[in-house]
Amino acid sequence: MVWFAEEPVWAMNYFGCVVAPDLIDGGAAGTVIKAALSAMYREGRFLGGMEFDHPFGRYIDRSEGGCERFSGHECIMVDGRKAYVLDYRGGLVTP
Repeated sequence: MVWFAEEPVWAMNYFGCVVAPDLIDGGAAGTVIKAALSAMYREGRFLGGMEFDHPFGRYIDRSEGGCERFSGHECIMVDGRKAYVLDYRGGLVTP
């Protein structure tokens, strides 16, 4: 949630989980996500269209929309299988 002048103006929610604990654990998934998002932010971007290779797995993020209204899905692939998934959505809060 982002607030301005004590009013909510923007929000985002997300839910993700490890779906193949035989391939990745939460710590490794967090490491991959942190590295991938850091690379995306260095490019000056916030939303999807990102693929990032890491020794623990391949991070893939796809989204639709812009900061005003968006939804997306990210996953980590390990050995050709989805090991971690997360869905997200958000945008401007209107009164």
